[in-house]
Amino acid sequence: MSAATIHSEEPRGTALPRTIGIHGRTLVLSGMGGGVALGGVLVAVMTLSGRLSGHALFMNATVLFLAGAILGLLHGAALGYLGRPFGTSPRAALRDLALAGLYAVPGLAIAWLAAVWVAMTLIAGYTGRTGALIGSGLGWIASATILAFAAGHAWRALRNAYARWQEHRVGTVVVAGSFAALLVTFLADRPEIWGTHVRFTETGAVLLSAALAVWVAGPLVTGALWLLRQLPNVGARRSVAPRRWTPADLLVGLLAGATVGLLTAPFAAPGAPTAAAGTVVVAVGHALLDEVLLRLGVVTAVAWILLRWGRVGQTGAAVGAVLAAAAVQVALYAPGAVSLGFPTASRTVTFLVAAVAVPGTVFGALFWRRGFATAVVADATALIALLFLA
Repeated sequence: MSAATIHSEEPRGTALPRTIGIHGRTLVLSGMGGGVALGGVLVAVMTLSGRLSGHALFMNATVLFLAGAILGLLHGAALGYLGRPFGTSPRAALRDLALAGLYAVPGLAIAWLAAVWVAMTLIAGYTGRTGALIGSGLGWIASATILAFAAGHAWRALRNAYARWQEHRVGTVVVAGSFAALLVTFLADRPEIWGTHVRFTETGAVLLSAALAVWVAGPLVTGALWLLRQLPNVGARRSVAPRRWTPADLLVGLLAGATVGLLTAPFAAPGAPTAAAGTVVVAVGHALLDEVLLRLGVVTAVAWILLRWGRVGQTGAAVGAVLAAAAVQVALYAPGAVSLGFPTASRTVTFLVAAVAVPGTVFGALFWRRGFATAVVADATALIALLFLA
């Protein structure tokens, strides 16, 4: 047997791909950028402004770098997959993203060095040593370059994702509204870090609102709008076709909300705030967040599950979904109702039923019949009416 024959009979494996595409580069650069932003830039800004001690600076920078890198990798993987170039199959995109995960290891090592030097800006300035100042300066240049490339790739991937997203206009408006509602809520009553007595600053409230809008509201709204398109031709589908929304829907929402507010006023919690510019804005924000989570999210998901897997018709799915969302709302509001200090348990239950369950059922029915916008208008109107009646 000749050497040529032996060579021709050798198994031929698939060549290892060397390119990872824009989607793979988005994953790598997002991880690097997230680490640099939290472990480097944020630490430097906080130490220079006196909000973070210079003690254990190296450890703080490293921990925050790891947190930012993990969040960046997760974000980059999702954005890279959704924003893959046209013509790239989902399977090929996943393969490229897996390879990009290997490329991310040396990339993160480089980003960590840059982040640490940036975090040491205060110490470099304090010591005044030439080597420390040069290292810090190079760290800033490297970090700025990483963040610029990460932003550029993220923007290109986002454009591809938008082109694939049929409901991108409606979804963008809802996610932007969710961010505004979260921001107003957190600025009015800044949340406390779980397990501590430390509250977020104004800057922290902005960052937390942006993170929740991107990583929670974004996927929730995207999935819910996609599920709505799979449902039969019900009124809730107006949520993905805003041009079908009419002034009559606005009027129905206003009347329903005013009626709910009037009927639930006698059951209002003790010490409820009165109407003011700030409280009205917060009330509208709460209404929007409730409707995004409970009606757009829960009602849509439960209805889809019942119609897809359950042996129920459209009416049964609607009833089950609306009641499920109302039950979830009661569960979410129950701890707050208990803390209000009603004199008896029956009074607490009465409040939950009259002021939470019944309005939630009404808003769910409006969402199913007339769409998301009508439910938001009704919810906001009811809360505003309660403020004035209080």
